[in-house]
Amino acid sequence: MSRVIAVMNQKGGVGKTTTAVNLGAALSEKSYKVLLIDLDPSGNMTQWLSGEYSKEQIGLSELLESKNSFGEVYNKSEKLNLDFVPAGGNLGEIASESGLSLYTLKNRMEHFSADYDFILFDCPPSSDILIGNALFAADSILIPIQTEALPLRAGARFLNWLEDFTGKNGNSINILGILPCMYDSRTRLSRIILETMKASENIGPLVFNTIIRKNVRLAELSGQDKSIFKSASKSYGASDYIDLADEVIERTGAKQPVAEIKQPEKIKSVNFAERDATEEDSGELVYQDSGSAEYVATEKEEKD
Repeated sequence: MSRVIAVMNQKGGVGKTTTAVNLGAALSEKSYKVLLIDLDPSGNMTQWLSGEYSKEQIGLSELLESKNSFGEVYNKSEKLNLDFVPAGGNLGEIASESGLSLYTLKNRMEHFSADYDFILFDCPPSSDILIGNALFAADSILIPIQTEALPLRAGARFLNWLEDFTGKNGNSINILGILPCMYDSRTRLSRIILETMKASENIGPLVFNTIIRKNVRLAELSGQDKSIFKSASKSYGASDYIDLADEVIERTGAKQPVAEIKQPEKIKSVNFAERDATEEDSGELVYQDSGSAEYVATEKEEKD
C-alpha cells in the first residue's frame, strides 16, 4: 500500500522542497519506489529535478484538467532513482480558479498510486485549492519548521488553520510529524527555538527526533538534478535525511520493499507521546493537546 505524504507549511523558505526531494531520495536509497509531485506553481521542485520550469512543460496542471494521462506527465530522475510529476504549464491559473473540487487530485491518483511505496507532495506556501487537494489526497502531512522565531509562530498559526480546515470540510488530518529545519547548534537562538518546540503542549508530541541541521551542501543542490546523497554523501545533510527516512518509515508503518525481503518482517511502531522506541504505538498519530517530547541534541562542528 502506498504512503502519501504532503510536505506542507504556509510559510515559504522553511525547507519544504529540500525536504521533499531529499526525503524522497533517501527512501529511494532504501529501495522504496518513490514518486514526487510538484503542487507549487512556482515550480521549485520541477526546476530542481529537471533544471528548468517553463509554460511548455506538461505536468500536474494537465493531469488535474484531464488533458494528459499520468503516463504522459511523469518523468524519471535517473540520478535520484525516482519518478516525479512537474508542476505543469498553468498550475497557477488552476489555483486561482474554482473549477477543481477538493477530490480532483485524489481521484486522478487512483490510476497510479498503487505502483509506488511512497508518494510525496511538495506543497505551495498558501491555503488555496491546491492545498485542499493535497489534504484530501494525502494520508498524512509533514510540517517543516525553520528553527527561528517567526517561522515557529507561523507554524503555530498553520496548525490553527488546519483545525479550521478540518472543521469546515469534515475530513481528518493525520500529522506525521513536525520537522525542525535549518538548525544551527552554534547559535543560542536555534537552541532556544528547538527547546520551545519540544516543550510546547501542542507541538512537542509531534516533533521528529530527527533534526535537519544547517548545511551548505543542501543549499547548493537546487537545479542540479541531484540529492544530497550523490553530491555530499558524508555530510550532515545526508546523515539527517537518512535518519528522517528511517523515522518516516517507522511512523507510517511501511513494510520493507518486496524486492528487499524474502519473508515479511514485523515493523515496530513508536509511542510518539512518550518517545520510547521500545514500545509499540497504537498505530495512529493524531493531533494532541498535551504530552511531551524528549530529545537530546549534540552539538558538533560542521565538517563540510
